[in-house]
Amino acid sequence: VDLMFPSRYLKAADLQEKPLTLTIEQVFRDQVRMTNGAVTEKYILHFAEVEKELILNKTNAKAIAKLLREPKAVNWAGSTIVLKPTTCEAFGEIVDCIRVKEAG
Repeated sequence: VDLMFPSRYLKAADLQEKPLTLTIEQVFRDQVRMTNGAVTEKYILHFAEVEKELILNKTNAKAIAKLLREPKAVNWAGSTIVLKPTTCEAFGEIVDCIRVKEAG
């Protein structure tokens, strides 16, 4: 269903059950409309290889900082990471999600 309704942002379904290696081109803050209609400011990753961007959650931000050994997101540009589709628990349900792992 997610593929039937394209979005500006990457979803687990976009990865088609395969890891995707991407180069971070930019990290920036932007206004994002959440599924409940609320608008909030989130950090976004823009990649060199694809048009879609990734909304950063705390789990993935911490994973990237640890993998790159760089706590400052402004220094992540040029780094390569792997996005991996998986499942996780959110709001009491098991849902599809994207997690980050080290490239290589």
